[in-house]
Amino acid sequence: MNNFKRLSFGLVSAMALGAAVPSANAADVYNGDRGGSIKDTGPVEYLPAITWTGFYFGGHAGASFADNEDVDVIDDAEFLAGMHLGYNWQTQRNFVIGVEGDVDFLDGIDYLATVRGRLGYSFGPTLAYVTGGAAFLGAQDGAGDDVTDTGYVAGLGIERKIRDNISIGAEALYYGFDGEDTGEENNFFAARARLTYHFGGRGGALK
Repeated sequence: MNNFKRLSFGLVSAMALGAAVPSANAADVYNGDRGGSIKDTGPVEYLPAITWTGFYFGGHAGASFADNEDVDVIDDAEFLAGMHLGYNWQTQRNFVIGVEGDVDFLDGIDYLATVRGRLGYSFGPTLAYVTGGAAFLGAQDGAGDDVTDTGYVAGLGIERKIRDNISIGAEALYYGFDGEDTGEENNFFAARARLTYHFGGRGGALK
């Protein structure tokens, strides 16, 4: 009877040890490239091989084109350049939701700025999106006083990552201002090329 108890205890111990070792190894395999096991680090955030999630900033340049002949502030075609910054969040279904602010400078006005939402879809290293929000135009009225006109902006764009943390892109935007403060209605298009640095990237070349 004692031998049977010893044998039973040995079998139970061996089975428990055999079940524990594969579980520990599986945890290490799951999270091995992060330097630890899943039981040590907890749940791992979803991150695809190429992600657009994170803060970013960059510069852009292009041209604006007047949409009405009576525009006084924006001429027929003007060179513009500026900066942008924002944040993206990529879902597990590859939708990308973000917010962006930018400021442009061009002849005839003090500044052109926007605060916009962005909604896009990621095709791996390529992001296509639509965007829209509020626009602000700083200029001078007929008396030479500084004024700010508030309007809207909407458009679309595309970006492509050439490295994990660097993307290039193109954007087309339409601005509308009623001219309540500047005295002139200003509706115009802008086409811009973008160069952006992403803080969420790892800095390596894409494979």
